[in-house]
Formats: sequence, structure tokens, C-alpha cells
Amino acid sequence: MDISQDITILRMRHNANLGKTVKPQSTKVDGVEKYNRDLKKATDGFEELFVHKMLQVMRKSVPKTNLLDGGRGEEIFQDMLDENYSKIITKSQAFGLSRVLYEENKR
Repeated sequence: MDISQDITILRMRHNANLGKTVKPQSTKVDGVEKYNRDLKKATDGFEELFVHKMLQVMRKSVPKTNLLDGGRGEEIFQDMLDENYSKIITKSQAFGLSRVLYEENKR
């Protein structure tokens, strides 16, 4: 017997003792749900990287005036700030790239 079947049987026995019955879940449904959950994480990660790179390129297109140049420290801080902006934009779903990629590839 497979260990997952053993666990399912133990759960059924435990729930029978509690007066509940549980049907074993289909492994196909679990696989599709896991795939979709992993896909969502991957598309969110891709959108975050995409937005971060876009912010970096946009920032490079603005000429520096050297009036308030912070040197290397500013560059590091600016990169961290862009990274956090990309996380916020992805979580707010304002950009929408993640949603489009997810909908096209989900099962």
C-alpha cells in the first residue's frame, strides 16, 4: 500500500470516530491545484522582476544634475527602493501582467 493511502485511511478512521466522514481527495485535482498555485507564484515573481527592471531602465533615462548626487549609497538605496516598489505594484495587481500570464497558462 502507498503511504498516501495509509494516511487517507487513518484520516477516515479518525473522522469516523468524530462522527464525520471524509472522502479521499482525487490526486488529479490536487495536482491541478498545486500546478495553479505554483503557476501563480511564478507569474507574480516574473511580474515583480519585470517591473523592477522597467523601473531601473526608466530611472537611467532621467539625466542626473549632480546637485543632489548621493554616490554609491544612493545607487544601492535606489535599487532597494525600486525592488520594494515592484513588490507593491505586483501585490496591488495594478500592472496586470501576472494575471494575464496566469489566465493563459492555468489548467
